[in-house]
Amino acid sequence: MASEKYEVHKRMYEVLKGRDTPGAKMLAEWLEGVFHAVDEGRPVVYHSFALFSEVIIALDLQPLCCEAWDMLASRVDPQHPLKSIDAAHEAGIPSEMCSFDKAILGSVMRETMPPPSMIALSATPCQNAYITYQAVAHITGAPMWVSDIPYNMDEQGARDYWVEQYQGLIAFLEEQSGRKMDYDRLREVVEESNRCVEYWLELMELQKMKPAPRTGPLWSGTYAGMTSFGLPSSTAAVKATLDRAKEDVAQGKAAVPDEKARAVWFHFPVGWDTGLMKWMADMGVSVPFVEFDGYRAEPVDTSTPESMIRGMAGRALEVPMVKIAQGATDRYIEDLLYVIREWKADCAIIAGHPGCKWITGAHGLIRDACREEGIPILLYDLDLVDDRVTPEEESRAKIEQFLNMVLDRED
Repeated sequence: MASEKYEVHKRMYEVLKGRDTPGAKMLAEWLEGVFHAVDEGRPVVYHSFALFSEVIIALDLQPLCCEAWDMLASRVDPQHPLKSIDAAHEAGIPSEMCSFDKAILGSVMRETMPPPSMIALSATPCQNAYITYQAVAHITGAPMWVSDIPYNMDEQGARDYWVEQYQGLIAFLEEQSGRKMDYDRLREVVEESNRCVEYWLELMELQKMKPAPRTGPLWSGTYAGMTSFGLPSSTAAVKATLDRAKEDVAQGKAAVPDEKARAVWFHFPVGWDTGLMKWMADMGVSVPFVEFDGYRAEPVDTSTPESMIRGMAGRALEVPMVKIAQGATDRYIEDLLYVIREWKADCAIIAGHPGCKWITGAHGLIRDACREEGIPILLYDLDLVDDRVTPEEESRAKIEQFLNMVLDRED
């Protein structure tokens, strides 16, 4: 079978199949769908994490979020993304480019990711992602649609323009697949994703409790958006995370029972340091909010095709990073301060991923804003994918020094 060549992901699939949790089942179903599409010659649609999968699923096409594909592989082979990054470097991709995107390019070149039938994305959240998918389209020859996004969504006509771009996405997928959108089917998919969103919002509200029921990335909601948004498996995964949190709250349990301080991790998780959050918990520090999980959108009105498209387009603007990376730095800073207040954090940590120059270039502004609010903040250099840039020992030493200072303040 054609899918047999994706050996690392086959191994991950077997691991997930052996776990009796809704989250594992969701990801196993997604991988299985990709394998079947490859073996049966059905269309595979590449999309970035900034574009959720509802319209792809409604057209009965197979979504493949490239960031999720590589993130999952690292769970069974930590060297997988590094091999792909090195392959990208050897092909001449600049070392300054985001390592998430270098890994995607390297995986395409190494043929460890199934080739796309078509590519769909929005011009977000950053230029790294935008240029990466253009390069992927060039390498594979796959047709590509890019939903253009205005710089300032508050300008007159900007929202309408963005909705038109979302309509263009549907037209592109229809043209390339030879299928017509069944809006009754889309309504089913969106109503399912609405249920998923409602569970997710309730879970995020629970995280505001002191002490918090969970610490660190919650995973299920963001993976649901990247892989299976609009399918029952994604709703079940998020509901299971919520149910466990509610049960713990009812029993008086907390992720960090002796919660001495709360830290906001305002970026994606460190992919290679899977024990980081437990290590922080052992210091008495909980992380009730990780920006990876920062999806705070409302359910979509499913009464008409137009309301669904407008609602999905609006919800796409609330994807983590899209919301805070689009436009002026003020939006990022305002959201950071909002999260610190709402999730009752004592401090914030921002790992300055080298590819995220829109963050590293604003470190001074971020630091000044937090200083004015009296909020301790740690800004330091760390590659979220490649541990060769800042090793675990060095990274944790910086965090430990910072958290000890915060804990001394709390005492």
